[in-house]
Amino acid sequence: MTFAQILNAGIQEEQLSHLQKKIRVANSVALIVGLGVSIPFTIISWAYFPPLIPVPILGMIVSLGTIGLNALGLVTLARVIISLLPLILAAIYNVGLTSAGETPVTGVYMVELSFAITVFLVFDLREKKYLNPLICLAILIIFSFSYTQHWWEPTVDATIIREGYVGTIAVLTSILYAFGSVFVLVQQNKSSENEAAQLLTEAIETNDKAKQSEQELKESLKQLEYAQEEEKQRQWISEGIAQTVSMLRENDDIQSMSEKIISHIIRYINANQGGLFIVDEQEGNKYLRLQACYAYGRKKFKEKTVAIGEGLLGQTYLEKEYNYLTDIPQNYVNITSGLGKATPQALLIMPLIVNEEVEGVLELASLQEFKPHEIEFIQTLSENIAATLRNGRISAQTKILLEDSQQQAEEMRAQEEEMRQNMEEMQATQEQSERLRTELEENEKLARERMQEVEQKAYERLTKLREKFKGQIAERDRQIEVLQASQDSNASTSKSN
Repeated sequence: MTFAQILNAGIQEEQLSHLQKKIRVANSVALIVGLGVSIPFTIISWAYFPPLIPVPILGMIVSLGTIGLNALGLVTLARVIISLLPLILAAIYNVGLTSAGETPVTGVYMVELSFAITVFLVFDLREKKYLNPLICLAILIIFSFSYTQHWWEPTVDATIIREGYVGTIAVLTSILYAFGSVFVLVQQNKSSENEAAQLLTEAIETNDKAKQSEQELKESLKQLEYAQEEEKQRQWISEGIAQTVSMLRENDDIQSMSEKIISHIIRYINANQGGLFIVDEQEGNKYLRLQACYAYGRKKFKEKTVAIGEGLLGQTYLEKEYNYLTDIPQNYVNITSGLGKATPQALLIMPLIVNEEVEGVLELASLQEFKPHEIEFIQTLSENIAATLRNGRISAQTKILLEDSQQQAEEMRAQEEEMRQNMEEMQATQEQSERLRTELEENEKLARERMQEVEQKAYERLTKLREKFKGQIAERDRQIEVLQASQDSNASTSKSN
């Protein structure tokens, strides 16, 4: 075990700093008393006062034993022992050298007085419950000499310690111990002052840090409040979007959806008036048409159209950026109630854009200025409304195309039916024509056969008639010849006559 380990015996990290110092001092005192005081007095006792040898030996054993007590953690007991035992043993040693009625040995008495300072070395002023009783006991032991000297009748000659060099050694020992104790007390005092100054500095630094921490805490609280407010606003925006999107999904009709959406938005942001304009087209020209409007909880239907580029609405359509006005142009819009008219304090015109295409414009008027998170809510919501309007327009166009397709399909089915009927009629006609053709062919064939029969009969009859006619001609020619001959005969006869 090293010297440093002996001095630090019993010191633990969780102990207070002043207690650690007192334990180290108690170990130092134990070494000084056990080695620096007890050993010299043991030698002196062995040489001149043999009956008193047990006293310094006991002092050496007990003093060094307090170091062991500190090492075992019995630091309070060890300090009590090292505070009182050397003083008690010195008093006993003085009693052993003095007869009744004699004055105490000066050198030993000075050693007693120097040992009385030990209690201030090993106990802090904050340990008053130990310090005060030990001081009282030390005073009692010092001033009780006249009452205790008759307890033990000395058997030694104390002349050498009263008048010789041994007394000088005892005086020097007491002076050295006393000066050492005072030096230690002064050093402890300086150390305490330094610690106090350091503690004061640390306290000031801690106070500054506390102020800084307080400021940081305030800033953190502000940031937390700001974050909570932002979270509350985000929650408000999310809930509003969720409600609006739910309404957008539940309504297929553009008119009904527009009325419910403008009414919901006005109520949700505590505005006063609003209008939803959608992009329409006529003869190739686009314009903004008022689809739905809202004012003080009552629906107001107006026929209103705005040309592209006309006024704030038309300009917002072209710029594709929202316009937020707190200085409303005169007579631009008035909020009307049963109490009269009022000019709004804020006007928000938000384009409804999806895929870089403007599907409409939302116009909102309020008697109080819109907050940034309300504008963010409308801006976030505008894309959903635009997408719904676009889907509705596409659905309407698809519906029209579907109806046209269905009508064309019906017409095609009617035409197909008509064509089928015509085909059937044509097929029937064709079949009838085929049948007529067959009948005609059969009739023609029959007619040809009959014609042939008629021709045959006619030929045969003609042949018969020709033969008959030939016979008749021949008969006529013969008759003509006979007649001619008769005429010739008659003529000849007439001539002859």
